[in-house]
Amino acid sequence: MMDIEPHKVLVCVSPGEDCTASLELAAAEARRRGCGVHLAVAVGPLWVGPTGDVDVHLVEGEWRRIGAEFLHECGRRVTELLDATATVSTEIAHGPVVGALVGVSEHAALVVLQHHRMGRTHAVPTLSVTNGVASRAHAPVVAVPDGWGEDPAPSDVVVVGVEDPVSSAQVVRHAFEQARLVGGRVRLVQAWFWSPAFDVDAFGSQVERAQSSALAAQLRHGFADLVAEFEQVPHEVVVVHGRPADVLVAQSHDVGRVVVGRHEPTLPWGSHLGPVTRAVLNHASCPVVVVDPVGRDAAVPRPLGTTPSSRGGHGPGRRAT
Repeated sequence: MMDIEPHKVLVCVSPGEDCTASLELAAAEARRRGCGVHLAVAVGPLWVGPTGDVDVHLVEGEWRRIGAEFLHECGRRVTELLDATATVSTEIAHGPVVGALVGVSEHAALVVLQHHRMGRTHAVPTLSVTNGVASRAHAPVVAVPDGWGEDPAPSDVVVVGVEDPVSSAQVVRHAFEQARLVGGRVRLVQAWFWSPAFDVDAFGSQVERAQSSALAAQLRHGFADLVAEFEQVPHEVVVVHGRPADVLVAQSHDVGRVVVGRHEPTLPWGSHLGPVTRAVLNHASCPVVVVDPVGRDAAVPRPLGTTPSSRGGHGPGRRAT
C-alpha cells in the first residue's frame, strides 16, 4: 500500500467470505474522510501434507487467481458506493495472513475487517484474523459484525470505554474525532466492579451511588481540556456498576460504534488486546474500533468545510480498557 495523502481506508477481505458490511462501512468512511479505499487479500503459506504430492506452485497460483477475481468484484462493489473522484486500489499480500495484513496497514488511515460474532449460528467465529490484526495494526481497526448495515446506522452515538483520564486519553480523543466526523455525540463509559464477594452488597446501595458519582467527577475533571477542544461535539459521562466487558457489550446494542483501546505490548508475541477488548470484539452488536493508545497519531480528518480548533496537542496514553 503506497504512502499517499490522504491515507486510504484499508479493507481486508477473504475469498468466499461475505464482506458486504465491511465494504459498506469502508465506503462510508472514505466518503466522510475524502479519501480512497484499498482492498487487500492475504495469501498465506501453503501446507501440502507429509507426502508433498501437491504442486505448491499450481495451488498457490490458483489461490492468487481466485483472490484477484474476488478483489475485482469487491472493487466493483465499492466503486458503486463511492463518488467519481474516489480511487479504489487492490493488493494481494503474501505471507502469514495476520502479518501480511498488518504490513499492508502501515500507510492506512483505518483498517476494516468483517467477522462472525460469537453466539450466532456460525459454527466457527472468524475472529482469529480480526483479533490478530487489531492487536498489531499500524492504524485503528474497525471490526464489523456480519449483518450490520451502515445505512441507516442505528445511532449517531460513539461509545468509548474509559479506564482513566491518563491511560485512555488517546482512545477518548479518537472517539471525539469520530463523532465530529459523523456529526454524532460521545458517551464516555466507565464500568467498575470490585469482586463477587463485595459487589452484591454494594449494588443498589449508597456505596454504589457514591462510588459511581466519584468516578464520574474524576472523568469530567480529567477530560475537561479535551472536551473543551471538541466543544462542538456533545458528550455525556456514564459510570456503571458491572463488569467492563458486559457493560460495553450491552451499550453496543443501540449505538453506532464502540471505541476501545488495546494493551501496550510488553512481549513481541501473544495477544495485545486485553480481556475486555477481546470480549467486546467477540460479542458487540455494532462495529468496534480498536485504537492503539500509544501508537502513531491516527487522527481522524475533519469533515469538509470545518476549521481546526485553536486548541491543539495530543493527550498522553498508555493503556486503555
